[in-house]
Amino acid sequence: MLWLADLNENLLAYESTNDDFEGKNPTLDDFARVSYELRDAEGNVVGTTQGVGRMLRKGPDGHFIAYYSEEITLTDGTVIRTGGLVDDARLTAGEQATIPAVGVAGPFKGAIGYRQFKPVETHKSYLSQIVLYRR
Repeated sequence: MLWLADLNENLLAYESTNDDFEGKNPTLDDFARVSYELRDAEGNVVGTTQGVGRMLRKGPDGHFIAYYSEEITLTDGTVIRTGGLVDDARLTAGEQATIPAVGVAGPFKGAIGYRQFKPVETHKSYLSQIVLYRR
């Protein structure tokens, strides 16, 4: 089992079709490419993420639903792919999001689980955890 809790994600790179970095004015045309550094609770670098997000639709409650996908590379050689739907308004407001994750290379290849992330400062930093397990 891989359980990385209390991770701090810090922004390395951010490109978006929307100039509103705070995320308060999303549109259906929004697409972003991001990169973060992952550090454990002691401040040690444990990996990096490369991801994309795209707004897919606007729900009846007025919230935009986005698809987030990323590749996480850990320092032990584990590579994890994630992807899932997220209520962008709730995430931007500070709520935690959870999306599926699967190990695609390294020691945890074939393991499945999830990834959770909660903004500390929108788009700049997140608290997160990654859990993978074998059946």
